[in-house]
Amino acid sequence: MSKSQLISVSYISKATQDMGVLALMRLTDQAAQLNQRLGLTGVLFYENQHFGQILEGPRAEVTKMWEKIQRDPRHQQVRLLKMEEIAQRSFTAWSMRFFLAKEIIAKMPNLTGVLDGLPEHDDELLRLMRTAAS
Repeated sequence: MSKSQLISVSYISKATQDMGVLALMRLTDQAAQLNQRLGLTGVLFYENQHFGQILEGPRAEVTKMWEKIQRDPRHQQVRLLKMEEIAQRSFTAWSMRFFLAKEIIAKMPNLTGVLDGLPEHDDELLRLMRTAAS
């Protein structure tokens, strides 16, 4: 795929209700299966009712998924962090890698301080989410 065909979308949102581990695992499993069918890859974080996600793949599929996420009743205060063309994927091995609060605290403790929906944390949040690929 050429650079113009691959894009990445990153966003943050707040869950409309607190989600338990079982609901989050079900959501992640469904997302991973759908993403695999659509050729999408990415990473999803959940901490204190906030989602942070990076989704990458073919422009048409990522755009459709981004529109679907914005309409999803489980999300509120959905805010785009960045949409950009990419030369290659960062999360090639993950149709959807999920990080729950405990794993975030253990592996990426700085992320807990910025996954809070505050716009002044957007740049740092995006930088930290991207480090999950390494």
